[in-house]
Amino acid sequence: LFVIIINSFIHVIMYGYYGLSACGPKIQKYLWWKRYITQAQMLQFVAVIIHSIVNLRQQCNFPKIFDLSFLIYGITILMLFANFYLQSYTIRKKQHAKQS
Repeated sequence: LFVIIINSFIHVIMYGYYGLSACGPKIQKYLWWKRYITQAQMLQFVAVIIHSIVNLRQQCNFPKIFDLSFLIYGITILMLFANFYLQSYTIRKKQHAKQS
């Protein structure tokens, strides 16, 4: 349930951003917060990883294979988002600064 709630919250923000960005150039200039959506998504996967680790260490009736799957999924997606973040917001800014 935790994973579903946090994922839904992030998607409301994300699709709100995409909906506003589709409204055209008049609105797009106010959409400076895309970077923070990516950060929120990364925090989501950190929370999933922590939640999975805690569940794996607890004695409960939830199948451990699901927690292990969520853990592997969270790590994999976090790595992909971290790569995207570095490529989009760190490396490109350095390259743009060198060209200026």
